[in-house]
Amino acid sequence: MSKEVDYYRPLLREQDKTLSQPDLTKASDVNYHNICNGKADVVLDIRLGEYSDEDNDVHKAYQHWDSSRFDGELETDGETRETSSSGECCSRLESNNLPDIYSFLGDRPTLGPMPMIDPFQNHTEAIGSLYEWLKVIVCFPLVIARLLLIILITGGGILIAKILLLGWDMNITPMPKWRRRIVYITRILARLVLFCCGYHWIRRLGKPAKREVAPIIVSNHVSFIDPIFFFFELLPSFVSSASHSEVPGLGMIIRPMQVINVERSSAESKKYASKEIKRRAMSNDFPHVMLFPEGTTTNGKALIFFQLGAFTPGLPVQPVVLRYPFVHFDNSWGRISAVQLLWRMLSQLHNFMEVEYLPVIYPSAKEREHPTLFAKKVKHVMAKALNVPSTEHSHGDLILSMKMRDPKENCLTSYMVEMAKMEKLFRITTRESAVLLQKFQGLNTDCSGILTEDQFVEALDFPNTDFLHQIFRFFDKDEEGSISFREFLAGSAFILKHPSFESFCRSSFEFCDVKKQGFLSIVELEHCLRLVFPEITSMQVQKFEKKLDNDEDGIISWDDFKAFLQKNPELLALFICPSSI
Repeated sequence: MSKEVDYYRPLLREQDKTLSQPDLTKASDVNYHNICNGKADVVLDIRLGEYSDEDNDVHKAYQHWDSSRFDGELETDGETRETSSSGECCSRLESNNLPDIYSFLGDRPTLGPMPMIDPFQNHTEAIGSLYEWLKVIVCFPLVIARLLLIILITGGGILIAKILLLGWDMNITPMPKWRRRIVYITRILARLVLFCCGYHWIRRLGKPAKREVAPIIVSNHVSFIDPIFFFFELLPSFVSSASHSEVPGLGMIIRPMQVINVERSSAESKKYASKEIKRRAMSNDFPHVMLFPEGTTTNGKALIFFQLGAFTPGLPVQPVVLRYPFVHFDNSWGRISAVQLLWRMLSQLHNFMEVEYLPVIYPSAKEREHPTLFAKKVKHVMAKALNVPSTEHSHGDLILSMKMRDPKENCLTSYMVEMAKMEKLFRITTRESAVLLQKFQGLNTDCSGILTEDQFVEALDFPNTDFLHQIFRFFDKDEEGSISFREFLAGSAFILKHPSFESFCRSSFEFCDVKKQGFLSIVELEHCLRLVFPEITSMQVQKFEKKLDNDEDGIISWDDFKAFLQKNPELLALFICPSSI
């Protein structure tokens, strides 16, 4: 037999008659049980016999399997197979029913319009004018002088911090008054650092409330200058990422401030931080508790999702808004590197900063019970004062944007998915989203941020049928003929995080496991795939088998099968629909 014939020859052999295609020239009786709403037992009953008129639509859907491509016949001897699944089952594989291919999952939550804004974009990341290039070159001696002064001042701050820490357990008791007097020296050093960075004078609007009136202060977060200013201005207890305490020099300086460290990925750490915020806020022995509820820096052009740590205690909060007016240099710290940002900042003769203390906001009884409502109210007041939109972006969006592979400059907003909204609607984590981002970029070969229908179908490497196009349309909720990463993530997360996802996977695996051996052979896999793609080639089956065989042991175990669908949730219908017939 020639290589060309071998390439298209199916893998089913004479000895695998139990998996062979039924001879559709004989009498057959195919019964379908489509049970909707709630749990259902789906029965597959295939008997040898003639293809009756009653099964005409099934004949159209399967397009008469070519029995010459098989070496045997499927023998079931009237045997029935049962599989169970939760939810509404797929109907027959007819083109007119395919738009509801994932109807068994129920209604997908609505995302709403995508904000056309990138809250992490630094608007002057690249030096774009001759004036700026000249300034960077001419001010080189100034940059070196300022940098040396900052290093010298930081060294003095580290020395004072070590003195303050001698014989004091900062995790248990508030800082004694005599130690706090020494801290005033470090406050002066903080002001000198601001001066070296070009903030010679800082405009203030309003006044900070007394600690007894508003024990908690919240502010938008734009630059690494923010905490330096508030340290000089208020000497509060900051809530900060635990990673900051591990930075050489910086970790030593912030320890006397009794910083409340939070590990982003640890629920236990967040729970401890919430209790500690409330404990300190309710004790007048501690200074103000200072939080940046956005959890990361932005470019100041929007207020992103507020974490609830500042609002859970249900105590009065004073919001503060920061503005950094600029003409040539945007000092916001989003995706720009710290070295590049510091160098450009030190090249500026003068930098502008405005601080506005807003009136204290008192929570209502309902807002004390529901911190989310209190956070929304405070966020609304701050957004109105800044005259910027309020979005559901979060630190997760920043992480995803930094994991992008060579994106085009004009498609950055396509990857802004509002991660806080995704977590709330689908319970998907940033780490899981990063895996789906990597997959999306593998499909979106031109890095445009928009996945076309042709790219999607071609990447799956299956015969081009309406079945694949309907999977694509499941993601394309707006029917635009293309999907963004936000749509891809929402669709994948909806499938992946469905309460019955694992039971769907199990029933599909059991359906494909004809011999009940607890694993799938490549012959069983081909049989299952041909239910959906009658024209699939053996080469395509072999490629797909390698993707499923995660541990490369030659068989597809339940763990392999489940792991594959967890990475490729859009292909769940590939196995669910045949098993539901």
